[in-house]
Amino acid sequence: MSLKPRWPAPTPGARGPRGTFPAGISPIEPDGTLRSRRLPQPAPAVGNERAAGGAIARATAALLAAAPQLDLRDPMLSAALRFARRHGTDIPPSPILRAWRTRTLAATVRGRETPWVLGSDAAPNSPAYDTPDGVGALWRPRERDWLDRDATGFGNRLLAPIALAENVDFLATLEADPSPALASTAAEILREIQPSLEAHLAACIVGTDPWRDTFALWLLSRRPGALALLHPLALAIATRYGTLANRLAGLVCGTRFPFEAVPLTSANAHLGVALWTLDYRPTLLAGILTFVRSRQAPDGGFADEGQFSDVLTSLVAADLLSTLDPEFDPRPTIGWFGRTQEPAGWWRALDPEVPWLTAAVVEWLESAERPFAERFRWPAYQRVDLDRKTGIPGYVAFDRLARVFEAVPGITTSPVGIAFGDLAGFRQFNNAYGQEMGDRVLRTFATALAELDASLAIRDGGDEFLVVGAPTRRDIGPDLERFRAEWPARFTREYGTAAGVVAPRFVVTMVDGRDLRDARDRLGRAISGVKAEVPEPPPEGVLRRLGD
Repeated sequence: MSLKPRWPAPTPGARGPRGTFPAGISPIEPDGTLRSRRLPQPAPAVGNERAAGGAIARATAALLAAAPQLDLRDPMLSAALRFARRHGTDIPPSPILRAWRTRTLAATVRGRETPWVLGSDAAPNSPAYDTPDGVGALWRPRERDWLDRDATGFGNRLLAPIALAENVDFLATLEADPSPALASTAAEILREIQPSLEAHLAACIVGTDPWRDTFALWLLSRRPGALALLHPLALAIATRYGTLANRLAGLVCGTRFPFEAVPLTSANAHLGVALWTLDYRPTLLAGILTFVRSRQAPDGGFADEGQFSDVLTSLVAADLLSTLDPEFDPRPTIGWFGRTQEPAGWWRALDPEVPWLTAAVVEWLESAERPFAERFRWPAYQRVDLDRKTGIPGYVAFDRLARVFEAVPGITTSPVGIAFGDLAGFRQFNNAYGQEMGDRVLRTFATALAELDASLAIRDGGDEFLVVGAPTRRDIGPDLERFRAEWPARFTREYGTAAGVVAPRFVVTMVDGRDLRDARDRLGRAISGVKAEVPEPPPEGVLRRLGD
């Protein structure tokens, strides 16, 4: 599959319908008649349901067909390529990097700060995802006067944060590519554009546009590579809006007409996802979740006050609730997305974001059909949050996790599996082979624990570890039994048969989410009894249930 290198250049002075360039590439400063917009309407009555599988299939077909047609200047290109690769269509990144590198080299001459062009008149950057009648969408009709007054600013408010998060993550991922040419080019582009990226995000700390600022934060929280690179600024935005929310009964409110002093469903959902991902201000999550859930419309969608349900607000609200609230039923929202999908397979908020938005909705639909324990997301712990020796979170992370489980509706009463474990024979191994080898054993053990499905491994201290299962997941005991069975072979492969026995001992139990902290204390006392009972366990170790 090959990418379309460029659309034919527009003839000087020529314009297509409504003043757009005939090639579909948006001018930076549009002139002529603005693109006509279709206002959101109430979704069809519930009962005209489309199954998630059908909606996913239509959207997937549309994206895979459009991906090779997208212009190299389309700012949503990387989102389309990520989706295509995830669905088995491999598109080489070298043409994109070459085009982006050329743009960064010419940035001074052309006055551009980033290697991708934003369609500033909010018209599609490609005919591949335009509407048949050429009419665009407007997901926030109460801000129509803003669009009419400043189409460039209104479009960039949506497009710039998406382009930043998606394209930076694309480049950050390529930095680890086995090809030295690809990796070095991606690193060079990132290095050159990072100041402008940081300046863009720094504007979000001021707090003048809650929707835009928290939208940028939510987008970063979804892309690990971009978040790792820009984590300090993401945390600064979260700090700013967490502080503002704390002053206003725990919620984010609008700051300008027509949403001035109105709690925003969208911004609160953005912030809730980000606070959880960043493992920051967990005490705000309970109130945010309760508020966002209360804003669900009878049709299954979500919207800010005074508007019909819209695709962006429904996506972010469903993203928050489906991953943090076990009591949230995603089926009505799945039905809403099915009923609002365009016949061609797209979802549309404004226009140029369509490839990214459609891919994001498909990602959510695929997740929403899985059990809650499988779609539950753990915080995206950064390097500074991880234990230096083992590379997994430390006890402080467990303490914050317990506070969330104690406060968030739905999780407080959900069954949660928790295990406390240690390594028998570790002290003897450490004394015999030295601290450096001992640290390697701790890392090997932690890495193996971190591979367990739907659970989080935490270093409690020394050679003691915790394993916390996702809320509502099945008993973690069977997974730990399999872990024990596989551990002796793993240890021998790493350290040889002469290294002796370093075996795991576990105590496991099931509790309600609100009892996580107390369970850890009881398991910690119980493991002492197991140590006394089995001071020299077999190579596969032992496992006890609390109360046995």
